[in-house]
Amino acid sequence: MKTFFFFIDNHFLKSDSNSVWGTLESELQKQEVNYKAEPIHNDRQIEYILKKELNNAALELKDNLVVVSVGSSTFFLEVLTKLRKISTQQIPIAFILINEKNNFASKIGVSSNPLIALKQILNSVHPISYNLGSVENSLNTDEQIFTDELIVGFRAYVTSLIKNSKFYKLLFKYHLSLVAEFCAMTEAFINQESFSVTTRLSQKYNFFKNSFSICIKNHPFLDNENTEEANNLQLEIITSLNPLSYWFILPAKKFNLSSKIPFIHNFEQKQIHLVINSLEFSQIDNRQLINKFYDAHLKSFTYPFWFDVDSVSLSEKNDSF
Repeated sequence: MKTFFFFIDNHFLKSDSNSVWGTLESELQKQEVNYKAEPIHNDRQIEYILKKELNNAALELKDNLVVVSVGSSTFFLEVLTKLRKISTQQIPIAFILINEKNNFASKIGVSSNPLIALKQILNSVHPISYNLGSVENSLNTDEQIFTDELIVGFRAYVTSLIKNSKFYKLLFKYHLSLVAEFCAMTEAFINQESFSVTTRLSQKYNFFKNSFSICIKNHPFLDNENTEEANNLQLEIITSLNPLSYWFILPAKKFNLSSKIPFIHNFEQKQIHLVINSLEFSQIDNRQLINKFYDAHLKSFTYPFWFDVDSVSLSEKNDSF
C-alpha cells in the first residue's frame, strides 16, 4: 500500500481562505489513504524532514513512498531538489499547484484544480517518467531544476522590468498587458548590451562575442519511452537583437524556420557547459533569479512522477476550483 508524504507550503496555508488543504485532507480521509502531512516554513526544513524520514524508513516503506508537494511550482522544485540530493533511489513525486498554472503541468496534463490533481495522483498505479533539466553552477554548488526553460538575457530582462516597475504593474492591473510588454521591450532594446558566451558540447567549444538572448528548453515527454533515456536539451543563442530583427524572429519560430536565420544558433545535447563572464538577467520557469555570472553545467535527466493524468475527463482537467 502506498504512503503519500505531503509537504505543504506554509505560505499557502496562511492565505488558504478557501480551505483548499481542508478539502484535500477530507478527501484523503474519505478514501482512507495512508498519508502524512508536514507544513513547511523554510527550505531547510524540507531537507531535515526528508533525511529524518528516509533514514528511519525501512526499504519496503521507501519502495511504497510517494512525495507530494502542495503549493507553488517554485515550492515543488525545491522539494524535488532536496529529494534528489538526499535519496539514492528515485522516489516518485507529484505536485498539487495552488492558484497557479504553469507550462509543465499543462503539457503533461495535470489539472490546475487541486481536488482533480489529487484524484489524478490517487488514481495512479505506477510511476511515469518525464524529462527535466538541471543547472549546477561552479560558483554555487546547489543544484537548480527546471521543468520548462532557463532564460538568460533579453527575455529575462523584459520580465524583470515588468515585475519591478510600478507603472508596468499598473498597466497590467487595468488589462493593458500588451502596452506594458511593448514599453518594457522598448526599454530593454535601448538599454541592453551584448555579452559574450562560451559553450562546450561534446568536447567542442563555441564562442559568441555578441549575444543578446539565451534559452535552454526542456521537452518533458521522453523521445524513447522504452529505454527511458533522457532527451536532449534545446539550446538557442541569438546574436543580433533589435526591433527590426525581432520581427524576423517571431514568424521564423512560428513556422520552424529559425535554423535559416544566421543570427539564431541552435544546438541539442544532453549535457551543456555554459560560461558567461558578465552579470546578466536570468530566470528559471518564469521565476526571476538574481543577476549573476554563469559557469554552469546543464544536463537533462528523467524522474518518476506519480500521476494518472488520463484517469479524469477533459472537462474535469479544465475545471477550476
